[in-house]
Amino acid sequence: MAPREPRAGGVVSDRTKSLRVHLVELDDGRVLATLIRTRESFFDAFPPSAYGETTEDVLGQLDVALRGLLATREDELARYLWKESFHVRAVPLSIHPATVIEKQPVVGKREVPLRLSYVWCEMKSGAFRVMLPRFRWWMMLEDLESARKVLEQAVSGALLGEDPAWLFEFRRQGDERVIEWTPDWLKKQASRPESPLLSFARPKVPTMEAVADDWVARAAKKKLAPVIGDDPGFESEARVLAQPLRPSLLLVGERGVGKTTFVRRLARWLLRQQRAGRDVPRRLWATSADRVLAGMIYLGMWQERVLEMVRELEGEDELLYLGALPPILRPQGDGSAIADLLAPAVLNGGLPVIAECTEAELVQARRRAGRFVDAFRVVRLAEPPRGQVVSLMRTWSARRELDVHPAALDRLVRHLDAFSRHQRFPGKAFAMLDWLAQQRPGRIDPSDASRWFAKQAGLPFELIADEASATVDEMAARLREGVIGQDAACQSAGRVLARFKAGLSDPERPLGNLLFVGPTGVGKTELAKQLARVLFGDARRMVRVDLSEYMVPGAVERLRQVGHGVTSLAEQVHRQPLSLVLFDELEKAHPEVFDLLLGVLGEGRLTDAMGRLVDFRMTVIVLTSNVGAAERPPVGFDAKPSDDFARAIRDRFRPELVNRLDHVVSFRHLDLADVRRICDLELSKALRRAGLHRRNLQLLVHPEARDRLAELGFHPRYGARPLRRVIEERVFTPLAARIASDPGFRDRRVEVVAGLSSADHIGV
Repeated sequence: MAPREPRAGGVVSDRTKSLRVHLVELDDGRVLATLIRTRESFFDAFPPSAYGETTEDVLGQLDVALRGLLATREDELARYLWKESFHVRAVPLSIHPATVIEKQPVVGKREVPLRLSYVWCEMKSGAFRVMLPRFRWWMMLEDLESARKVLEQAVSGALLGEDPAWLFEFRRQGDERVIEWTPDWLKKQASRPESPLLSFARPKVPTMEAVADDWVARAAKKKLAPVIGDDPGFESEARVLAQPLRPSLLLVGERGVGKTTFVRRLARWLLRQQRAGRDVPRRLWATSADRVLAGMIYLGMWQERVLEMVRELEGEDELLYLGALPPILRPQGDGSAIADLLAPAVLNGGLPVIAECTEAELVQARRRAGRFVDAFRVVRLAEPPRGQVVSLMRTWSARRELDVHPAALDRLVRHLDAFSRHQRFPGKAFAMLDWLAQQRPGRIDPSDASRWFAKQAGLPFELIADEASATVDEMAARLREGVIGQDAACQSAGRVLARFKAGLSDPERPLGNLLFVGPTGVGKTELAKQLARVLFGDARRMVRVDLSEYMVPGAVERLRQVGHGVTSLAEQVHRQPLSLVLFDELEKAHPEVFDLLLGVLGEGRLTDAMGRLVDFRMTVIVLTSNVGAAERPPVGFDAKPSDDFARAIRDRFRPELVNRLDHVVSFRHLDLADVRRICDLELSKALRRAGLHRRNLQLLVHPEARDRLAELGFHPRYGARPLRRVIEERVFTPLAARIASDPGFRDRRVEVVAGLSSADHIGV
């Protein structure tokens, strides 16, 4: 029996922790070094290693590698700190490598001797830790003398079914030893009086410190966001957390009512109670589903993290704030959810949890995980009265050093109440004041408040300010600037804008539900774009849904999809509630789409794939259809719409859909005079193209050429739809060919004529 080495330093309680480095001095004199971890996980990357000429060389490399891991939070220092002293022992092993009999791998009868070195230390418990640092193997043994037999079995098992030549990877490579090492930066940290590394103790909750913030500690350091005003009902809800059995809380309220503020207020309350010596939770950890799942790329990693969180917090008299509830309940790739792993600790009361959701999300959550949700005490938060909102805004504006007239605050509250229905007070009021503080506007009076709100919301000032007038005729005239030949349709759309300005729209429905009916190519889509320009200042505020793409069963679900990179209807309106939504070619949609439209048109709401309510009450809904167009004469000059459209709509669409429409706007057929005006409009847009300005080219279109383009671009059935193609083919394609063939073609006037082309003429 080999002589037993001295007992390891792990039994010495006052020994300072330091790093352990496994060194192998190879036959060529070079040194291979590897840091030894106190614990290993299946998904861990290989610990920092180095290869160099001398021990000092490899230690310098390890220093750089370890500091890099700690700086990027890819590893924890506590996993490399030891009290125990290590020893190296070499033992002879007898291995039976695998062989093949008739293509079948078997354990061979041949016995191959192998001399293997292992590292060992004695733990405080009296057990022995045996390690092979090169392979990240470690095992706990009751008796060190059994190490030889256990290692024989481990190596033999690792080689089963593998190439026998791999056996030589286990052989002893040189002189091996383990040294204790404390880098200079580690010594400096340990010498700081308040350093957590004073004794190099492992943090009690390393997982929580990696994925969450202690808001009680942040409040003590005055680093927690401030809380404005008082909540009369807060104290009674907070007192339940002083009971011996701490309940889990579910904060229910719409976006902006102050759910997160409630938790910040709770963190400050806990700090005051602790300083008063009362028995309350010591810490309040704040995290979210995204933080819990961040970096967890392999199967089982995030589950291991959540279970470690539960082990660190269960029974420790601490609170866990998870943020939004739906992501906690959402199944991940393997079908399980974060809530599934938290449920046992939450249900038995060992882990008090705080989460938040809206009323609609609460209904969905109860359907998905009723038992888990029922474990929470529901705390409903409501909007404060408007008078209290103004008082809160006054306090907040003083803190942000904003000079706002009291009447301007009232005006802002009114605008926010009317035009930001997708959020609630006081959250949207604070967000508006924060935005104003960034603009540094100086003194703000009521008129300025309307102008700043119009700029922030993207709305025309004249449509929201009381001191600005905007008649139906004025707004219809603005629409007619971009839509030719549809004066009656523009007048109907102008009345919708007037209702918007007057604030007489139903607050529980979209701002307007319009159905544009008429032949193809007469300006239905163009009027929708012009409405978006006038109402929101930009045609890009129009969300276009081509319903011809939703003709098959199940396609309606694509309208509800949400997530990163998704451009569905629900996602676009959720990002920008103030927008115009165009549903094109209504008659082609599948009946399931009509069921969805009933909720959007009637109540201004849509439930997305995550169970969230998407607010359509600040949108203008425009539907287009060609129904009834075939019943009209192929060419018409009458500006008055026919009753044929109304009859066709009643025959084609369900009554509950038709009854939800505010206006049915009929479009007449275009005549050649209309197309000439449209041609002028399209040419004026084309003349602003960057290629012409870059080469200083002026395009002059003769009236005869304009008339010729209008004749070619007019179709009795398709209206002005071919016009844009004709302009491209007859004008810009020849011009582009000429520019491409002659790099010096610039600084001149090019005339478009009705005739043959020449050097400076393009014939159409």
